[in-house]
Parts: sequence; C-alpha cells; structure tokens
Amino acid sequence: MMKVLVVDDSLKDREVVRGNLERHGCQVLEAANGRQGLDLAINERPDLVISEALMPGMDGFQFLHELRKLAELPVIPFLFYASAEGGSKGAELARLLGAQAFLEKPKSPEELWDAVGKALSASSSESETTPPLREEEFLKGYLQVVSAELEEKVKALSEANDQLARLSEELEHRAGEGSGQLAAATNELEMLSYSVSHDLRAPLRHIDGFSQALADDCAANLTPMGREYLDRIQKSCRRMLDMMDALLELSRLGRSKLEIESLDLSALARQVGAEVAARNPGREVKLIVAEGAVARGDARLLKVVLDHLLSNAWKFSAQTPQPMVEFLTTEWDGQQAFAVRDNGVGFDVAYAEKLFAPFQRLHTQQEFPGVGIGLAMVKRIVSRHGGKVKAEAEAGKGATFTFTLG
Repeated sequence: MMKVLVVDDSLKDREVVRGNLERHGCQVLEAANGRQGLDLAINERPDLVISEALMPGMDGFQFLHELRKLAELPVIPFLFYASAEGGSKGAELARLLGAQAFLEKPKSPEELWDAVGKALSASSSESETTPPLREEEFLKGYLQVVSAELEEKVKALSEANDQLARLSEELEHRAGEGSGQLAAATNELEMLSYSVSHDLRAPLRHIDGFSQALADDCAANLTPMGREYLDRIQKSCRRMLDMMDALLELSRLGRSKLEIESLDLSALARQVGAEVAARNPGREVKLIVAEGAVARGDARLLKVVLDHLLSNAWKFSAQTPQPMVEFLTTEWDGQQAFAVRDNGVGFDVAYAEKLFAPFQRLHTQQEFPGVGIGLAMVKRIVSRHGGKVKAEAEAGKGATFTFTLG
C-alpha cells in the first residue's frame, strides 16, 4: 500500500485529496503545515508528499528545502498542489528544490491521480538527485515568490478599496439603500486584508529570520556575491513588510467611522510640524503656518493627512540649501482650501495623478526612501470628508498639495 503525506493548511482541501487517494488504495497521512509534515516524513517515511505552497508556520517551499537536507532520509517524491502562489516563480522555485511537479488548484480527481503517477515515475527514473539549494539561493528564490504573491494581493486589495470607496460615496446620496451591498463589499475587503496579513506576513518573517540567522552564523563562509544577495534579501523583505503595514492601514482608513468636529488646522499643523522636526534631528527647516485655518472634520484622520503632507515636504526638500515648508489657506473652485507647499526637488506635473495611487513613486528608493502609500492615504481621507486633492509642481522648484474638505 502506497503511503502518501498530504500537507495543507486547508482542512477542506486535505479531505478532497484524501478521498481521491484512498479510492486508489493509498494510506494517507495529514499535516496542517510544513513543520508537522517534516516530523511525519521523518517518522513515517512516506512514498510521496503532496503539499500546498504558501502556508502559515513552515510552508511547502521551506518544508521541501528542509526535507532535502536530511541525508538520513531517502529522496521522497514531492508534488506541489498549490493555490497558484507566485505563478511561474513558484513553479521555478519548486523545480530548483527538486519537486517532481507544481500543480495549480483545482484539478479533477483524474488529473491529480495522473500527476501522482507521473511524479512517482519521474522520481524513479532520475539517475541523480537534486542537491539541496544553498541558503542564499533558496532565500533569493523564495523572496521572488512572495513578492509576486504580494503584488497580486496588493492589486486585489487596492481594487476592493476603490470599489468600497465608490460604493460608500454612492450610498451617502442614497441613505438607507444598498446597505447589503455595502456590508458585502466591506466583508470582502476585510477578507482580503486578512489574506494579506495571514498568508504573506508569516513567510516574510521567515525570510527575515532565516536571512538574519544566515548572516549571524555563516557570513564568513559566504562569497562576496552571496553576502550581497543576503543584504538585498533582507532589505527587500523589510520593505515588503512595511508595504503590507501601509496597505492594511490604507484599508482601515477606508472603513473607520468619522468623528466630525470643529478643528483648528493651524494648531494641528504646528503640532504635526514639531513632530516631523523631532523625527528629523539635525535638519533646519523653516516652517510657516498660516493663522486662522479652521474646518470641520475628523481630527485623527486629518492629523494623518497633515503628517504625510508635511513629512513629504520635509523629505523632498532635504537637498535644498534653505528648505522651507508652508501650511496655508487658499481657494479652489470657490471653496475654502488648505495647502502644504515646499521648495524642494518638485516633479514633472504631467505625472501628478500617479502619485495618489498606492506604491506609485516619481523618485527612486535610493534618492528618497519611502513606501509610496502616503498620498494614497491622503486622497482616501480627503475623499471620505467629501473633498478633493491635487498636486502642483515644477522640477527643481518645489511642490504644492492642495485639498478641500467638502
């Protein structure tokens, strides 16, 4: 009787695969993550492993990587049956790790059983086993897979955020109508936010932890190129964690309840400016705040708006000999408006709208570090207040961001 180990964090998916295999007379072992799967593989020595790819805890890629390092075990045929994580990058990493196949869910019972046969046949016909990947090679490939999956999650969550914002605006004009639609859209957004946090934080933390352990324990044994790869991996991993934190914050901003009150925006701008200055010690920036700027809005959210606008002004004026940042009142289409102006590097105004989309930047990370989510947050908050925002600038001559609050 063939013994098959099925590793998947989805109980439902494990049950489907188990039923299929048992109909063909297989003995099935189950594990909910790679750590459990590794223990079972060591103790039970299955004839085949069928595993999901990205999972909380130890996932399928890490599981196979660790499994191939165990010299005391015979080479166990390994088949990925995964939710398309990382696309072609996932399939390529699976191949480099020595997996016999990488199947995307769902497959019919016949297709899955046929893949089992091919995996066993391919394994038995191999004259040489695939050597374990070096740690820096594994981390490099693993980061590419997680990056590709993050890009898909970001796209899906951004689209859901935009859909919810449009629906919320529509329902404000149709009070009492479509509450079911709003609830459904909100629920979808919360599920996507959870998916980003649940599915991607764990593997990213693994990458960060493994790469740090590699740097601490094996740095002397790495080639200069290996050390460069490791440094890039650590920087990219931490940047992606920052991106996820920012993305989830953007999602929360679209759903939090507004607490409207009368506000002294001049006082709030001075407070935020002092906080930004404290975060940038050693820099002398002249801050000018217009008096008498008052409005009605949510104090917590409008502080976020001013923080992002003033922080950007501070950052992008860093190369200016006499940096100046100004908070002022103005008018826009006959409405009271507020603006933050600086004399920094500016940008080509033809690309101004691009700035308000998540993760869109007009300067490189090396020139000016950042995630690229701040202005998307500004736009989301201003829109929730019934206002609008625009950017005006000229390369080398500073920028002005103007907003209304409806």
